[in-house]
Amino acid sequence: MRDLKRLLHPAHLWDLFVTSDPALGRLRQGMRAVVSAGLAALLLSRLARWLGEPPTVTLVGTMVAMMGSQLATDPSPRAQRMTTLLMLLPATASIVLGTLASRIPLLGAAAFAVTIFLATFARRFGPRGLALGMIGFFAFFNALFFHAQLAQLPALAGATVVGIGLAYTVRFGLIRDRARLDLQRFLRTFRKTVAIVLWNLTDLPERPRMTRSLLRRLGREQDRLNDSALAVEELLTRCQPALRLRIFDLELAVSRVLGAVQQVVESDALVPDARREIRQALAAARTFVREGDPAARRLMQEHIEHVRNSVSGMPEDAPGRADARRLSNSISDLVEAAAQLPHKAPRLAPGQAAAATAGTRPPEQPAEKGLHPATRQAIQVTVASVLAMVVGHAVSADRWYWAVITTFVIFTRTRTLGDTLQRAWARVLGTLLGVIAGLLLAGLVVGHRTVELAGVFVCIFFGFYLIQLSYAWMVFWFTTLISILYSLLGLFSPGLLYLRIEETLIGAGLGVLIAIILLPEGTTVHIHATARQVLSAVCDYLEEAVVNRSKESDPARLIDAARTLDARLRDLRTAARPLNGRLVRFAPRTARTVHAVSELVLFVRHLALGKGVPEVNEAAREWIRQAGVRLASNARALERALERKEAPLLEPAMPLLEKARQSLAGEETVRRGPASPPILLHWLARVDDTLNLIARTASAFRGRALPQRT
Repeated sequence: MRDLKRLLHPAHLWDLFVTSDPALGRLRQGMRAVVSAGLAALLLSRLARWLGEPPTVTLVGTMVAMMGSQLATDPSPRAQRMTTLLMLLPATASIVLGTLASRIPLLGAAAFAVTIFLATFARRFGPRGLALGMIGFFAFFNALFFHAQLAQLPALAGATVVGIGLAYTVRFGLIRDRARLDLQRFLRTFRKTVAIVLWNLTDLPERPRMTRSLLRRLGREQDRLNDSALAVEELLTRCQPALRLRIFDLELAVSRVLGAVQQVVESDALVPDARREIRQALAAARTFVREGDPAARRLMQEHIEHVRNSVSGMPEDAPGRADARRLSNSISDLVEAAAQLPHKAPRLAPGQAAAATAGTRPPEQPAEKGLHPATRQAIQVTVASVLAMVVGHAVSADRWYWAVITTFVIFTRTRTLGDTLQRAWARVLGTLLGVIAGLLLAGLVVGHRTVELAGVFVCIFFGFYLIQLSYAWMVFWFTTLISILYSLLGLFSPGLLYLRIEETLIGAGLGVLIAIILLPEGTTVHIHATARQVLSAVCDYLEEAVVNRSKESDPARLIDAARTLDARLRDLRTAARPLNGRLVRFAPRTARTVHAVSELVLFVRHLALGKGVPEVNEAAREWIRQAGVRLASNARALERALERKEAPLLEPAMPLLEKARQSLAGEETVRRGPASPPILLHWLARVDDTLNLIARTASAFRGRALPQRT
């Protein structure tokens, strides 16, 4: 009952709602689609009636406007504007080609296959290539879907121009991005995310043991925190190192609290009264982070003092005393870091605003060996689409293109076989649920034109609003949209929706089959390639934060290295997503490698940008530097071993860390906080242990014994 009340707490539910759409980006995405489609439908329907053109012209222009407002995802606003304008070329060409080629079935199929290949091949040119390829494909599809006629070509070309113009106006005029507002919202969301993490931790200290489900929950909270921090980071520029450092400090402080709470549960050394005080301290800290209430901070300190008093009678080296000290220090550090984070975003100069909107560019990918992924996918999707045309046409001579569009989209924004399987399943599931909803809704709204029109725009909004959360939800809403649209056009029948299910199953099945047998890229291969990139980022971070760290080190450079590491880890989690759940049993060693690499990143980030390195005496600093060199070398050796599929050979860093620990003197041995030398050495030791764990996992995966370390 307590857990239910905790989860349904109004403030917690509100925080979850706010953080689900941090800068209202998904809301803007849905609104842009609705406004673009609405303006296009209103304007083009009047022009079509005035010129005596059929509804096909209005529908094609409306679809172009809706899609055109969404597809530009370039890093900078200027590039997004250029991409949106350039969409006019492939959209017009595809509509003309689709209309001309559809007159001759065999020629139309060949033209569609060529369009599919080019649209997929264009992805190799980055976000702009993806956008232009997608608009070209959907424009060709619209010509088929709405049965465009040759006599309508001038009007269709004009509707395309109007649609792109409206998409540009809505995207960059009516509902545009505002860098400073987005930054303010992301800062607010980051605070609320920290509050959510703390609220979800409040029940843990009183748990009797740390179960596997609780460990997964801690992992999810760490991922939630990291994703929120990265979202803020992507809007910040190198001109704001102070704010970036405060965000990093708060994120790291929360990570230390997560580890301290886990240790309290695992050791089971604190009495129940102390654990209740910890729960109250976490709740008070959450209130302070969320609202900045000084009274909450004082209350937190009182509860922490009670925790310390509860272990005052224990020996100095007792586990309970160490747990209480670690927990109280970590919560105090968190509250202090939260107090340093401003509630309002700094004012951005015009140049900074443009840079903030552009975001942080993703790190460059290493050169591909063999076929480029876009070329490989272009071959796969073209072959699968041709087969879908044949089989889909055998089922329905009029609606075969539903199978083709399914084949095309399940290869969109995917890389591996596992990704394609997931997307195919989402497409099928969304279609099935959408058909059920369409059958129910169509019976309710048929004959009510105003309700049908409203239903169309509701489906458009939720389709684009939810696409970032789940592709299945987007398919659900657009399948429902098709049902209402057919009802609006007087063409609705249950058999038509059943046919859509059949064609979707054909397209998804053929797409998966081709992904398996033609130029497949295994999920585990991609995961190991991404893991190598993480290890490379770990090496770079160790060199920046430990080997070359000094009082003169550039904070922006250090944070850049940390955020590159975070971005690589996010790539690894994305690559490993197809192995979640029951699919783990098919690649258990790969799953263990992912877990170990994720832990490695967590331990490396606890080095706190190497703040403790310049704070120690010269002898200890030299031993720490040598240990950092060895750890970075071990990370690089692991990276090479994974690439060459050979057993890695690592050198232990523990002897160097022991010498550094023995070299500490005076208050260096008891200093607390992020710059504490003992804590720095502790996390370096954890990094050393985890690198060796990854080496053992990799060696077992390769079927070889791990060489002896020297």
